[in-house]
Amino acid sequence: MQEQLKYLVELQILENKKAELLRKREETPLEIAALDKEFAAFESEYLLKKTEHDNAVHLRRSEEKEIADLEARIRRSRQKEHEVKTNREYHALLKEIQDLQDEIRTHEDHVLELMEKIETLSQELKTLAQELDKRRKALEEQKAALQRECDQVEGKIAHLERLQAEIRQKLAPLIFNKWNTLAQRYKGRAVAPVTQGVCQMCHLNIPPQRFIELLRDQDILTCPHCHRFIYSPENEAYRAVLENYKDF
Repeated sequence: MQEQLKYLVELQILENKKAELLRKREETPLEIAALDKEFAAFESEYLLKKTEHDNAVHLRRSEEKEIADLEARIRRSRQKEHEVKTNREYHALLKEIQDLQDEIRTHEDHVLELMEKIETLSQELKTLAQELDKRRKALEEQKAALQRECDQVEGKIAHLERLQAEIRQKLAPLIFNKWNTLAQRYKGRAVAPVTQGVCQMCHLNIPPQRFIELLRDQDILTCPHCHRFIYSPENEAYRAVLENYKDF
C-alpha cells in the first residue's frame, strides 16, 4: 500500500465525517427555530382565544353598566309620576318606562349570551393553558437536548481536526499542498474512490492503463478528468482504513 495515499484516504475520510458534523451543527439552530415557531403558533392560538374571552368579559360589563343606567332612568321616571297633571303626560311617562324596560330586556338577553360564551371560552382557555404549559416544558427539554447534542458535535469536530492535524504532519508538503488546493476547489472532496474503472466523484471512466496502475498500487495517481487523488476501495489495505474509521 502506498503510505502517502493511505494518509490521503484517511484525511479524506476524516474530512467527510467532519463535513457531516458541520452540517449537523448548522442544522441545530434551524431545528430550534422550527420548534420555537411551532410553539409560537400554538401560543398565538391561546392568546387569540384569551383576547376573545377578555373582550366578551369587557362587553358583558358594558352591558351590565348600560342596564344599571337604564334602571336608574326608570327610577327617575317613576319619581316624576306625582308631577304628572294630564292623562296624556301620564301615558307618555308609562310609554317611556315601558321602552326603557324593553331595552333592559334586550341588554339582559345579550348578557346571558355573553355569559354562556364566557363560560365556554373559560373552559377552552383552561385546556389550552394546560397544553401550553405542557408544550413549553417539552420545548425547553427539546432545546436543551439539541444544545447538548450540539456540544457533543463540537467535541467530535475538535477531535477529528486533531486527527487531521496529525495526518497532515505525515504527508509530504507537495502532496498536502495539492490536497489542500483540491479540497478548496471541490468543497473538501479531494480524494475519490474508483469503482469498476469509474471515478466516483466526477463519474467519468478512468483510462484502462491508469486503472491497471491504480490496482497495482505502486504510485499516487489522480483522475485525468477532475484531477482528484484516486484509490481503489476494493484494495484490502484501503478497505481496512475505511473500516478503522467506520465508528467515527
